[in-house]
Amino acid sequence: MKKILLLIAAVGLIMGAISCSDNGNDEPKRGDGVVSVNTPMINHIVNQNNGEVLGMSATRNKLTLDTTKRQASVELTYNDGNGDKTISISNITATPVRHGFYALTATQSNQVKDFSGYVDFNESSIRYSYTTNDGLRVISTIDEVFFLKTNNTISYLDTTKATKMENVMYQFTLEPSRGTATVKVMGITHAKDNKYFINITALNVPVNVTRDGYTFAGENLKTSAVYITATDSLGSRTSSTDKYPFKTFNAMTDLENDSIIANFMIGDSATVVAAGRTYPNYTRN
Repeated sequence: MKKILLLIAAVGLIMGAISCSDNGNDEPKRGDGVVSVNTPMINHIVNQNNGEVLGMSATRNKLTLDTTKRQASVELTYNDGNGDKTISISNITATPVRHGFYALTATQSNQVKDFSGYVDFNESSIRYSYTTNDGLRVISTIDEVFFLKTNNTISYLDTTKATKMENVMYQFTLEPSRGTATVKVMGITHAKDNKYFINITALNVPVNVTRDGYTFAGENLKTSAVYITATDSLGSRTSSTDKYPFKTFNAMTDLENDSIIANFMIGDSATVVAAGRTYPNYTRN
């Protein structure tokens, strides 16, 4: 089941949604305060020795988390261009940062350097970053790279006053085999047309893998949108439309810093400039 942002569910159900146990069942292994999951993820890999970007590739990583002892271990798989390699890290400190969110840090490992990560039960999200002994910088995310804490300015071609919005949500569902992504913008207001978009979704948006992360760009991208309008006679109601394409769309994501910069045009009149991060302050100060 795909992750839906801001859907709050029980921890057990969330972990079941994003992971599979070793025997292929959908339910993770559980003990007293222990969860073990084998999660489909996407690796972004850069060779720090020569700057080569190895691209994005699908993988699976295993996490065992003891929420009582606040410790974790991982088995990480990556492809160095010559096949898959797997490394194991134990004695990881799992620090609870907020309810359902654990920051993962390892002070010493003879297999990798600079390991860090997190598991967020609320957003059904896991992330790891590390540098291998042969100089590969690997950042593993779930297939949905998302940003919750954003600042947005929406301006218009006519005299409609520009609006500023916080916390418009951006989600990019990666498809490594096709080099594309599904782009979803959630919770944004189009003041000129008196619409609040619950979401605007574009399929098959080209992805370029950069040293820092991913860029998503295209022109005249078809979209499907769900919005709310307010009228005096009918009150608020939800409708859908395909009349608001992304005339232009460009978003640059920095995985190392969990950040995004975006500039895009909704339909023929609304231009959005946005910048933000995955979380407010849960992963970096």
